Amino acid sequence: MTYWKYLFIISLVLLVSFLVHLNFQLVKTLSGGPTIIDDILIDQPKDGAAQKQRLISLRKQVSTMKNKVGDLKNMVADIKKSGTNTNRVKSGVVASGEEYPRLTCTAEVAKKQTERMNKRFSEWWSHSACPDQVWMENIHNIFDAATPKSGKNKPYLILDIGCNKGYTSADFLDALSPGTNINPRSLVNSIRAVAKDMNTKFDRDGGVCNDSNKALNEDRNTKRKMEVHCFEPSPATYNMLISVRSKLMPNGPGEAKWNIHNKGLHEVNGQMKWHPACASAVGDELCTIVDENTDGAIDVPVVTVDQFLMDTYPQSGSTLPLVHMLKIDAEGLDPAVLTGSKSLLNQSNAIMVMFEFNPGLSEGKSPHGMWGRNGNPKRTLLEVTSSLDESGYDCYLDTRLVDEREKKKGVLDAPALYRITGDCMREEPRVRGWANVVCAARKYPNVASTLRNLATMV
Repeated sequence: MTYWKYLFIISLVLLVSFLVHLNFQLVKTLSGGPTIIDDILIDQPKDGAAQKQRLISLRKQVSTMKNKVGDLKNMVADIKKSGTNTNRVKSGVVASGEEYPRLTCTAEVAKKQTERMNKRFSEWWSHSACPDQVWMENIHNIFDAATPKSGKNKPYLILDIGCNKGYTSADFLDALSPGTNINPRSLVNSIRAVAKDMNTKFDRDGGVCNDSNKALNEDRNTKRKMEVHCFEPSPATYNMLISVRSKLMPNGPGEAKWNIHNKGLHEVNGQMKWHPACASAVGDELCTIVDENTDGAIDVPVVTVDQFLMDTYPQSGSTLPLVHMLKIDAEGLDPAVLTGSKSLLNQSNAIMVMFEFNPGLSEGKSPHGMWGRNGNPKRTLLEVTSSLDESGYDCYLDTRLVDEREKKKGVLDAPALYRITGDCMREEPRVRGWANVVCAARKYPNVASTLRNLATMV
């Protein structure tokens, strides 16, 4: 056991001893016997008011010390849980091959963060629905540092589950291989060209968060090896994406490959019934799994993430390939997709995970997905992030920073991320509509520390 662990335990023992001492003083006071407090207050009148004041003072001290002991107990529990792989040098850098330490928030810190987050929802209701994704800056350097030497010559691997119009795929292609010239702007131009060929117009063709207006990577030339797997269950949207890719990659794939699959991801493998909207409407948000008796429902194959990786990369054997980003936007079925990724997550072979938390689906018409009070089966955000924590992941609610327009109105700064893991969020966030969650495996200290540093309130 290392020095800093001993320090915590010694501090805990001292605090417990002090608490026992205070309790002893309280008992003596209640019984009318002399106490240290009596000696200190020897010159003060021994009337009932003074006695009552001493009792109040002692009770406050006992309550405060109990809270501090509780916080230290949580910290020691985390030390035991993290084992010997959580040693940090004084600079805060984790030794090579060691996990990043798991952080637990005190009740006070968790309360302050929650209060700021809830106020942020009132300032800008969609601050987490369309976040700034500050963590995307220099993402290729972050991924490079996390990739082991044995994988340096392998492509970046991105799983874009719930691809829709392809903007997440375009984001990562631009961030990691900008010379490929697939980015949000070129994507929207190709989508509109396909719509023109079809003599139609696609709804929200620039993305629901105006994704096509995102700033591009300043590096316009670098090409790197990468594979993006785009999963889209809607036949209509899938066909549109195939046409878009042919315009963006007229000569076929180069160093960067954009693979598009007409299938859904779930916790089981097989065929499932999907909403009739999947058949004809491009990018329709209703395209999700429905009851098998639904009129007009169509059959679409589903597969688990684990099974897809085993089938696509059989050379990996029992150890699944390193996935740099596992992105999930499954219209309320995100918990099921995560369940189907259990082997990948338990191996910590997904460097980062990003998924959508959408309790708002539960308030409208069926299908409700799994989030919210009408979820079927119902899952809460804290349940899902607790499961990810057990697999070694720290999770955060992503957000939009306070912009200059808001600052002029007196809105105070807010963090780029709100930490969920480690009791930092102790109640379900009051999300209006949907929100985005981003997680990092503690197995990769540089990635885990990048996210934690953006959660400035913890």
